[in-house]
This record gives sequence, structure tokens and C-alpha cells, in this order.
Amino acid sequence: MKLLNKNLTAISLLALFLVACNAGKDQTNIEIFDDHFDQISVKAQDWDPKLGMDAGMRIPPEGTVPKGFKPYKYRFQPPEVAEKAIKNPYADDFSPAFIERGKNRYDIYCAVCHGTGGAGDGTVAEKFLLKPPSLIVDPILGFNDGRFFHTITAGKGVMGAYDKQIRDLKDRWAVVNYIRTLQKKSKK
Repeated sequence: MKLLNKNLTAISLLALFLVACNAGKDQTNIEIFDDHFDQISVKAQDWDPKLGMDAGMRIPPEGTVPKGFKPYKYRFQPPEVAEKAIKNPYADDFSPAFIERGKNRYDIYCAVCHGTGGAGDGTVAEKFLLKPPSLIVDPILGFNDGRFFHTITAGKGVMGAYDKQIRDLKDRWAVVNYIRTLQKKSKK
């Protein structure tokens, strides 16, 4: 009888083991902490043209451009050059949806330094030695849209480039148009 119980126990454990091994093949895994599993990371030997030239372990041959990648030609140019060359393709789009899109991106990426109203009084601004500029005073009021776009894309001074965070060009232009609405509100 004891031998039979030991055999049944062994068979039961073996059956449980085999069932458990097969559980993930036809079912989605249950992730307890899923916030780090769903990201746009690049594996060591992957190449993603959206992440730029430094994305993977392998470096492409010099002079090549990945398919679908458009390099930002004003990246190392002074803001004045970009300001003259870049035109806002959405200059007339101040629709509520487009402005809301810009406000959303601004609140996420810009407001912590420049403040929700653009006055340079964001929540982290007081910690900086060099304060972020107000976007609602002269001479910044005189900047054209191309200069704002260039600053968001390539950075300026101690502000780093935000082209990796705000990837969609339309989103960057939406931020520019939202800044214009902040400037109009400040004049009232």
C-alpha cells in the first residue's frame, strides 16, 4: 500500500509538472510588474532608425542612412539659421484638438521647467543654478516657430534635445502652437 501511495504521489507530481510546463504555450503570461516589459528598448544588435545612429551595438557603414530615417539637418546649426530655414507646416492649426495635443506634450516634457503658464517657474526650476527662460516675455516673444521647433529638437544651452522624447514631428509642432497660445494669454 505504501508503495502504491508513493507511486501515485510521484505520478501526480510528474503530471502537475508536465501541465505546468505547457501552461505558457497557449496562454498569455501573467505579469505582476508589467511596467518595464512594454518598452521601446533596442537589443544589443538591433537597429531602429527612429532611435538614431547610436541605437545598437553595431555601427552602420559611414555615409549610410537607414531606410525611413530623415536626419535633422540643422542639429549642429545655430538657432538663427534654423529659425530662418524652418517653416511651421501647422502655423494656421489652432484647432482645439491640435492645441490639446500640444498642451499634453508640453505638460509632460516642458512644464516642469518652464511652468504651466510658460513663465519659467516650473516645479524644478528653483533647483537650477541657471533658471529656464520665460517663454512669455521679450525677446522670446519675437522668436519664430522654427526657432522653437529647433530648440525642442536639438536643445539649447543646458536644455537637452527632446527629439527622443517627443518623436513625432507633428507633436513638436503642436507644442510650438501651444506655446503661442500661452504667449497670447500672457498679453491679455
